[in-house]
Amino acid sequence: MATATTLTAWDNALKQYYRGAEVEKLVYDSHPFMELVPKDEKFRGVNAPIPVYYTRPQGRSATFATAQSAASASKIGEFLLTRKANYGVATISGEAVAASEGDRYSFLNAMTTEIDGVMRSVGDSISRNLYRDGSGAIGVVNNSSFSTTSLDLVTDMDSLNFEVGMVLQVSGTKSGGSVRSGTLTVDGVNRGASSNQITMSANLSGWSSVAQNDYIYQSGDYDGALTGLAGWLPATAPGSTAFFGQDRTADITRLSGQRYDGSSGTILEALIEGAALAAREGGKPDYMFCSFADFVSIEKAMNAQVQRDVKASDSVSGYRSLEFYAPHGVVKIVPDKDCPGSTAYMLQLDTFSLMSIGSCVQLTELDGNRVLRQSADDGIEVRVHSYSQLACTAPGKNCVVTLP
Repeated sequence: MATATTLTAWDNALKQYYRGAEVEKLVYDSHPFMELVPKDEKFRGVNAPIPVYYTRPQGRSATFATAQSAASASKIGEFLLTRKANYGVATISGEAVAASEGDRYSFLNAMTTEIDGVMRSVGDSISRNLYRDGSGAIGVVNNSSFSTTSLDLVTDMDSLNFEVGMVLQVSGTKSGGSVRSGTLTVDGVNRGASSNQITMSANLSGWSSVAQNDYIYQSGDYDGALTGLAGWLPATAPGSTAFFGQDRTADITRLSGQRYDGSSGTILEALIEGAALAAREGGKPDYMFCSFADFVSIEKAMNAQVQRDVKASDSVSGYRSLEFYAPHGVVKIVPDKDCPGSTAYMLQLDTFSLMSIGSCVQLTELDGNRVLRQSADDGIEVRVHSYSQLACTAPGKNCVVTLP
């Protein structure tokens, strides 16, 4: 006689299926920066202070009395990090549960298909945000007329950030404001198009007062994303507005990184100048991340000068790198689909860490249960969460490079 399925049985099955290494394969696949950045899984408490030493004592002179009178303390800044939450929910209908009764593998396959998908969605969101500024924006509206279901993006390759079924909101202010009323759902995506890349479920006028150059967000994400490289290493020097509680104008480069605008030169000149800037400030970059289009341009420009490195055998993301010689050693150039075009991040990777409570992405089991009955529907659900934030202990040892 067949044995009926139970929530306890599937809870135990999922525990075995989603072991740590298996979750990493799901989450880090095709996300090299997210995979390579050091992890700190003990981010508990209300916040995490990240001290940054930016000035040594300056009591120095060729004359003792002058050195003594000029004695001053070190200057140590502090970024007070707070976490950002990211959630995913996978469901399976009551009918699917009933149809698979007694067939363990049928049910497990149905459930894991949904859980794998939502884990990848949460991982995709985090990887994308690791390159961005914390606003949660995934694109910018290019339309000037809104009586259409065709959404045109200012940057074509931002279409990589969209998936069918996403619920979207827009705002006239990237951060610090509010979203316009109304939501629309993505019905289609054409990532190879140079215009009208996204098809929506209704006319764009369904977003109240939508305007050209509005920022686009997945519903609920406005100002809710973790702060990535664009926040830590802004391409334009920041003002005095506090960043995790720290005014960065006291020492712009040591508190907000190096920046080099190489848009008017060649792509190789941009890389060399960016590496020199980081090295001048004591940085020893070992990785540079860029978009796939920029990676191809760099490879063509370097041609015979470049060293090609096959992917590491233990890599989940399957990345391949180019290598070039910088003042402090070899820098691996790695393409990442989540890196914005015409921007490269030259990083001393050990100055960064992805901080989280436990694994960056994990099944929610606060009450010991991974499988829950839906309270308002005929089925069961599994929840996924991330409580995380990107940290940098020495922004000045890293450089953002604007590429031609």
